Amino acid sequence: MASLQDEFSIGSVLGLKSTVRIQYFNQMWMSVFTWCIFSSAVIYSTAAIIAFTTLRRHKLGRFYSVMILLMGLVIPLSLGLLTSGAIAFVYKHSNFSMVPIHAAMWGVGQTVIHAAVGFTRILATL
Repeated sequence: MASLQDEFSIGSVLGLKSTVRIQYFNQMWMSVFTWCIFSSAVIYSTAAIIAFTTLRRHKLGRFYSVMILLMGLVIPLSLGLLTSGAIAFVYKHSNFSMVPIHAAMWGVGQTVIHAAVGFTRILATL
């Protein structure tokens, strides 16, 4: 007989299985951080490809895409790690369990906020 609750794994979090309940702090932290780094990789690699194709003939501008990719790694590895831990802390101490769709919403939401802040910084320098 199958249990009503599946075992936790990163594959089940990325697959958004609704039968998984994330109850422990380290699992919540890892789930939100995984979605944050995954969505950041998609958004920042798309931005780097667009920047490279647009600036490929410019002498120094073609290297701007490398900086975009670098920031796409630095932001989730620093700010994303801290904010994922804060979200997991609040969930754990509020005695809430997390489902994978909540981890996805928190992780993608972090990426959107980080990208919006980065975009407004660029606009301020123009």
